Amino acid sequence: MTATRLTFPADSAFQRDLRARVDAYFAENRLSKTATPAMWLKSVFWLGLAFGSLFTAQYAPLPVPLVWLLWALAGAGFAGVGFNVSHDAIHGATSTDKRVNDLVAWTFDAIGAASSTWRINHNLLHHTYTNVPTTDTDIEPGPALRFQPHADHYPWQRVQAFYAWVLYALTSALWVYHKDIQQALRRHPRTGERTSAREWAKIFVGKAMHVGIFVALPLRFSHHSVATLIVGYALFHAVAGFMLAVVFQLAHVVEGVRYFRPDAEGRFPRGWMEHELLTTANFGRSKLCTFITGGLDHQIEHHLFPLICHVHYPALSPIVAQCAKDHGLPYLHSGSFLQAVASHARMLHRLGNAGDVEAIAAPVARDAVGVANPPSLAPLGLAASA
Repeated sequence: MTATRLTFPADSAFQRDLRARVDAYFAENRLSKTATPAMWLKSVFWLGLAFGSLFTAQYAPLPVPLVWLLWALAGAGFAGVGFNVSHDAIHGATSTDKRVNDLVAWTFDAIGAASSTWRINHNLLHHTYTNVPTTDTDIEPGPALRFQPHADHYPWQRVQAFYAWVLYALTSALWVYHKDIQQALRRHPRTGERTSAREWAKIFVGKAMHVGIFVALPLRFSHHSVATLIVGYALFHAVAGFMLAVVFQLAHVVEGVRYFRPDAEGRFPRGWMEHELLTTANFGRSKLCTFITGGLDHQIEHHLFPLICHVHYPALSPIVAQCAKDHGLPYLHSGSFLQAVASHARMLHRLGNAGDVEAIAAPVARDAVGVANPPSLAPLGLAASA
């Protein structure tokens, strides 16, 4: 089934109410929905940490163990750039000026990931059709891993809760050298058009920047040995990939979230915002977690309002939680970061063993307004999976 056939009902009372409450918050506080001065300072921090540790690792005359440690730190730094800087820009949430968003989005391409394919597979498919089998590409990693209950089941997936973490470390390298090209070769899911020559050029410019900055230049000008640089580059990708994969999975492949398929006509039973509440969970309980993940710990707020800069999500969280409660909807929270990781591990085990993930009760956690949300979906009149 193609994405063009999938439809959600018109705006519901919940959607209208929530949008009105969020708009009122920004109007009453005279705030812009885009980046604040604090956001720009945060961007400078992450870019400085990423490039500073990278260039120091590549060119400073330091002992090899310290060089490798700096390569690893660069991996963490560039994951932070992806979370905090690139992600907002590609969504158009950094500025009201498209040119500014496009310019900042180049931080994504410089890392080696193509912002053009990300806009299709993340902004369009994942954000619109979250946890919809065969359509949301984030839950379709192929036969190596099983992220949703409707996927084919293979014997080796029974132990995926153990080996998945190793595969996560390959995420960044595969993204740079394989994933983007594979996705660019596909037709656009809505228009059916092929990737334009201009977009292909942009993809290859980004890849060339990555190879030049991370590989070619240090091999030519660094005094470190080739072996030291290769190990460092591998550490960079391992750390960046692991961080990216883990953070993204903690929102949609954890206990309590649901997976929905449309009916024969491609229609979903509830509005898009209700769908996002049922398929998404927040995690983390600290400002540090929010700072590192670029607000992705407030994944519910991000999915409901992707055009709002992530620095506003902590303030929006109690508004969304209260509105969900008022309309009898769940507001899922998996607990602390480590508790969410444990929940993801349990889901990997259950999915890998073809267990019934729909039978798992939604986590009952005290939300941002201090009220425990009921885990039952019965008030919604929804089956766990269509």
